[in-house]
Amino acid sequence: MAINTTGVLGDTIPTIIEEARFTEQFKEVISNLSWRINKDLHSGTTVNIPYFGSVTANALTEGIDMVNPQSMADTNVQFTPSEVGAQIVITDKLVRDNQEDVIRAAGRILGDAMVSKREQDLAGQFDDGTNTMGSAGAAATLGIFAAAWADLSGVTLANGGPAPKPYVAVHHPFVLLDLVDIFTPTLTQAGETGVGGGSLSDETLRNYTVGRIFGMNVYESGNISIDSSDDANGAVFAAGTGGGLVLVSSKEWDVSPERDESLRATELNVVGEYAVGEYLASWIVTVTADASDPA
Repeated sequence: MAINTTGVLGDTIPTIIEEARFTEQFKEVISNLSWRINKDLHSGTTVNIPYFGSVTANALTEGIDMVNPQSMADTNVQFTPSEVGAQIVITDKLVRDNQEDVIRAAGRILGDAMVSKREQDLAGQFDDGTNTMGSAGAAATLGIFAAAWADLSGVTLANGGPAPKPYVAVHHPFVLLDLVDIFTPTLTQAGETGVGGGSLSDETLRNYTVGRIFGMNVYESGNISIDSSDDANGAVFAAGTGGGLVLVSSKEWDVSPERDESLRATELNVVGEYAVGEYLASWIVTVTADASDPA
């Protein structure tokens, strides 16, 4: 068991620190774009979200009865939440010797860890889109995102029908840098024409953000993993309630202290319970691109 003693956090003990500093984590992005469902207490272990197929309308002949009734077929999508947690153990001596509120600091660190875990789990669903745009080793282009938007809008009825709007694009900051280069007047990317001088270009220069393209808000998330070949999978997907990406929460995380008198320490336990998944994989388009370190 890892126990935080005066030796572990000794650097903060000798002096009074004006403002405690923490390892900065990537914040919530993807979870706020998901279809968020809160599972009711005592409602079983799973959450079921069915979707219905389509029926066919036929031409009628006057005076002739309809004899071709259609069936309403449904497909169930099931989510089973599971627990996720982390723990920090802080000795009484560390709390006595340290001039900062160590327990409060530890609580924040635990909270950040839970946020990162949930974001990473959601980002892992980006690999499961029915279709993929872009390719490994290739820089992201505007055309890839335009094609993804068109793909969502043109989903066949057999695969769930057109994805509901709004659509959003989420990718790693290293991938979105290639889009920034496109909108920067003085830097153009091979195969692209610089579009400098427009309002979007000016916004990119001022704030280092693409913001919005093809009617989609663009978000960056450092919680998207980069593989050993320096490639990453982001996504364009139908966002929000009724969208393609689902987050089911049974218990929002919280931090609970527990005393261990014989150890003379306090355990800080944080536990949450949730499930992630796709409602319809056809409403998520995987966007694969090079995510090499910026040079």
